[in-house]
Amino acid sequence: MAPNTSHLSATAPQDHGALEHDETQLWKDLSVDSWKNSVMSKDSVFYDLYIDTRRRIIDACLKHSYDVVVEVGCGTGEVIGHLSELKTPRIGVDINPDFVSHCASQYKDSNTSSVEFFVADAMKLDEWWTEMGFDKKYKAPLMVCPNNTIMIMPEEIRDTVIEKMRVVAGIEGRIVITYWNGKMFAHGVMGFYRKNSDLCGTFDLTDDHVDWEAKKIETRSSYKSEWPTAEDVSRWMSSLLIDVEIAEPEQHDTLEVDHVAEVGMGVYLWLKGISPQDSSMGSARDYYDDKDSQTFYRTIWGENNTHIGRHDLVAADPSLANADLRTKIRRAQELQEEAFINTIKSHYGDAKVRCLDMGCGYGGLLRNMDKKEMIWSAVGVDISGEMIDAAARLSKNNENLAFYRESYMNTNVSDDGMDLCVSTEAFLHVGPGNHEAVLREAWRVLRPGGRLIFTDIVGRPDAPPEAKNLYERIGLQSFQTIEGYFAVAKEMGFGELTFEENSSNISVHYGTVLEALEEMWAKNEINIKESSKNRMVDGLTKWRDLADSCLQWGIISMRKLEETPLSRTPSLSVFERSPSN
Repeated sequence: MAPNTSHLSATAPQDHGALEHDETQLWKDLSVDSWKNSVMSKDSVFYDLYIDTRRRIIDACLKHSYDVVVEVGCGTGEVIGHLSELKTPRIGVDINPDFVSHCASQYKDSNTSSVEFFVADAMKLDEWWTEMGFDKKYKAPLMVCPNNTIMIMPEEIRDTVIEKMRVVAGIEGRIVITYWNGKMFAHGVMGFYRKNSDLCGTFDLTDDHVDWEAKKIETRSSYKSEWPTAEDVSRWMSSLLIDVEIAEPEQHDTLEVDHVAEVGMGVYLWLKGISPQDSSMGSARDYYDDKDSQTFYRTIWGENNTHIGRHDLVAADPSLANADLRTKIRRAQELQEEAFINTIKSHYGDAKVRCLDMGCGYGGLLRNMDKKEMIWSAVGVDISGEMIDAAARLSKNNENLAFYRESYMNTNVSDDGMDLCVSTEAFLHVGPGNHEAVLREAWRVLRPGGRLIFTDIVGRPDAPPEAKNLYERIGLQSFQTIEGYFAVAKEMGFGELTFEENSSNISVHYGTVLEALEEMWAKNEINIKESSKNRMVDGLTKWRDLADSCLQWGIISMRKLEETPLSRTPSLSVFERSPSN
């Protein structure tokens, strides 16, 4: 633990079951009316925070493919019970049986989405989730723990509860925790605790009960709570090896990257879930969200695209013979993007399309297509919050484009809602075992006759054993092959399968990037850790040296040939599909 955050959290003991916490018993015994009346009356200091918390949860579900909302410590249901406009299923859990019974009777008549309530121990949340079979039913939970519930829990279990929430959220889910803002602690003492002694217990404004500097209170009935600032929460997360940004206060919109932000009486903490150890997608997400990785891509590849370029065309251009390495890298990417766009135009001509970019990165391809007036409306999805936040920022003047942090295997796009799906070197990250799911999602969102056009790095069918040095490096058991892609595509109902190969560019591209990285490091022009640089050099060297014998690369195209029983009439909107469908 960092010394300046020890008052916020502590390492959990080995045997939590043997502990009896005064606070835990307090919440087990608390009456429904005393809690509900204290926080939800319109003159409560927390009323606006409750309203804002609900709004942000609703916005998150509308923008993403979360398939369930789970509130940990649901209390009397003033958050989870008031989200009935969502079509997303909802689950509330609490340690207090009276709270759960109240919620089950109070919110049983939801007309738009299912809502269930359970007595459960947050310390064993992941075990309970599996025992209930929810791990099979839901793949992208939004886990919420609002309004300082985490800080009212016993101090020694808080870290573990956060970990359990992240485990349940998994690779495609997210968690949001809201705290009561330490900068408003005095307001809370006088405007909430003083007014609700029947709920929290009596206290004096002395050091025996109120620690004004640490923003902690403990009443005569053993009620305890702490009010952290955004800085406190950031330091706390650092002690758990979770890197979060401190966002500008009072932001109306929610960033996709892990972050903490102060809004009125609250402090919001948003974190991605924890991926299984064998998840290649989780490894890819964590890699692309890493700050040194982001610096590497933005500095060398550029803040537009992060993909293989046509270095053969660069070499054929005499005007680029003396260009610096980064200029060559970025020009090669531009030339590849031009070739990719020409492939699209060969099928669609001058018609504007509804387009989904599956693994959009910084969104450069969609911006380029929009600039060329090829886009009617478009959505870019990426599992990396860093990438999505950058794409949204760089595309703020592109009204036809929208970007969401989602898995491209489970998007919030409506059935038959797209004319075109595109992707550039993104599908390899999930491995051949998941490519059926990738193509199935493309099939679902494409209208009959629509096309999937993408580039990817694939394995040569005659690749030597050394190829494992490449795919194991990115968490895979093998690479997909062109033949493998085509076999899956045919089973799915795609036809008109083509592959335009330009494999010789792989080795040249990674070799040029490697040379640029080493040159910038030697000149102290790139701000990354030496350990990160060494890891990158090792990886780039392997890609450069093994690509020609192990890998293929080029533009793959396929067409959705016919309707299926799952197909529906195409919609003008690409956002009609509910996350629960």
